[in-house]
Parts: sequence; C-alpha cells; structure tokens
Amino acid sequence: MRAALRILAGARLAVALVAGLLGIMSAPSAHQTQTVVIIIAVTAWSALYARWLWRDPPVGLAWADAAVLAAIGLFQPWTVPVVSVANGQGWVITLVSVAVVFHQWHTKPATGLVTALIVTAAFLLGAWWTAPALWVGAAAIGAWTPVQAVLSRVLVTLLLLGARTADAQEARAEAARREALVAEAVRADERVHIATLHDTAATTLLMVGLGEVGSNQAWVRGQARRDLTALVTDTDPTPEYGDVMPGLLDVIGTGRLAVDLSAPDVLPLPSAVGTAVLGALREALNNVARHSGEQKASVTVTDEGGRVAVVIADRGRGFKAEAVPAQRRGVANSIVDRLAAAGGRAVITSAPGEGTTVRLEWDRG
Repeated sequence: MRAALRILAGARLAVALVAGLLGIMSAPSAHQTQTVVIIIAVTAWSALYARWLWRDPPVGLAWADAAVLAAIGLFQPWTVPVVSVANGQGWVITLVSVAVVFHQWHTKPATGLVTALIVTAAFLLGAWWTAPALWVGAAAIGAWTPVQAVLSRVLVTLLLLGARTADAQEARAEAARREALVAEAVRADERVHIATLHDTAATTLLMVGLGEVGSNQAWVRGQARRDLTALVTDTDPTPEYGDVMPGLLDVIGTGRLAVDLSAPDVLPLPSAVGTAVLGALREALNNVARHSGEQKASVTVTDEGGRVAVVIADRGRGFKAEAVPAQRRGVANSIVDRLAAAGGRAVITSAPGEGTTVRLEWDRG
C-alpha cells in the first residue's frame, strides 16, 4: 500500500502540472491574471499534498484537499471559458475527477465518499454559475465523478482483501514450514539418540546375550562404562574444531578386533564431523565383529586434497546390500545417516564371500 501511495503522489502532482498548463493556455482573456495566480496556488498545494502522501498522509489531508478542490470548482467563472464548461471540459474537471479517485486510496470509505460528493457539488455549482444556460454538459460529466470514486473504492477494497488473503496464506505457509522444521529437528534428535543407543548399550547387551564376549568380564565392564558415558554426556560443550585421532585410537583400542591402522598423526575436524566419523567407525567395527566371521580389519585414514576419508575393510563373508532389511538401524542410522547429517557421506561396498568396505568421506570445502 505504501508503494501505491507513492505512485499516486507522483501522479497527482503530474496531473496538477498538466491541468495547470492547460488552464493557463485556455484561461479567459478577461481573467488571465487571476487564473494564473489560482493555478500557481493549486499547483503548490498539489506539491504539498504529494509530499505528505509520499511520506505518511496526516489526519485530515483528504478534507483539506477537498476544500481546495471545492474552491477551484467555485472559482470556475474566473478560470474556465464558458465553452469549456458547456462541453464538460476544462482543467478543473480534469483535476477534480482524478483527485476524488486518489482520495479513496488513503481515506476511510465514509470520508472518501463525502469528500467526493463535496467536490462534485462545488464543481457543479461553479459550472452553473459560469454558464447557467449551458449547464447540462457540465452536469453530465460532473455526475460521473462520484461514480468514479465508488469504482476506485471498490478496487481498493478488492486489492486490500486480496493482500490480506495472501498475507494469511503466507502466514499459514510459514507456520507450516516452522512446524515442519521443528518436527524434522525432533526427528533428527530422535535419530541421534536412537543411533547412540544402538551403538552403545543395545550392541553391548546383544553381544552379551549372544555369548560373543565369552568370559571377558573386564571388557564388558569397561564397555558398559563407555556406553553409559556416551549416553549421559552432554555433547554441546565440545570444541568446534579438534583432533579426532585420540578418539579414533580409543574406538579401535576398546574394540574386540585386531585392527591394522594406517593414519596421520593428527586429524583436525569440526566437532560434529568428528563425532559422526567416530560413531560410524565404531558401528562399522562392531559389524565386522558380529557379522563378518573375521577377527581382523583394516582402518585407513587419509587427509589429502581437501577430502578426509576413513576406510574400514574386512575380508569376511560379506553380504548383499539390497538384502539388508530397512529396519536394520546399524548401516542406515549409525553410518549412512550419521555422516550425511554432518555433511559427509558413507559408501558401503560388499558382496558375499568378498568382504566389506565402508568408506567415510568428508570434504573440507
């Protein structure tokens, strides 16, 4: 609406200038000086009106403008030739008809209608005063002025209704987007907790239940402590950037596999990426221990060309990736989704009898 008012402000001033020029050119010869003075005054007022309309229309602007327009309507005997009035022409009717249309854009309906009637009445009275015998032509044009005002008000009302409807739809869409983002954040948080639970307590209890740890009670106690720490530790205070090699060595050292490790001395990563890599590494090694039939794996870490890669490989029995049930959370949640959430990717290659390779990648960008 503010943009529309600024356009109207410029248009009103332009109409006043053009109408004033026409008025000076066609002014009655007997009243040339009076016409010029009145037109200059009206043009100056139109400039003030446009300036106020451009910024913020003050209260009473339409009433003041209606008073000015009514005055120039009454002054027609001195500013408009008789023939122009009789033909329903002249600079006054041009300015009046445009002004009452513009009033509807910055006034309340009652104010806009009343100002249009006042201005029209003044114009008709001035036309009758100028040419009583030829008043019919002016009356026909002047009577159309309130109709123009009503049509303008209808247009403004429709535009405002459309704008409110669009705003309401946008507000609903924005609320739906916020709800979707909140729901996705909740689901993401749930996935993180489920993945952590799966990688820690659930895996440990399953291994104990299946008898995979044998009588190694010391390992079970140590693993249970690590699981509990992972489940209750608040990860928010972790540094934004740090070396993940100590954590990587801890994951390998506390596992049950013999691991052939090839890695740099340090591996600086953002905390979120490091956490994802370590969690995926732990799950990949757990999968080797539980499913491959091997007790040995290799872990190769590289940090070259802006890309960090951690490759976990074994020579075990392998599997068909397409045969893994969708509800199995280890590969999907603990490896693939975890890396994806941190901006990385995980590629798992396996085939029956050919072992399994898990490649974790993250680009430094």
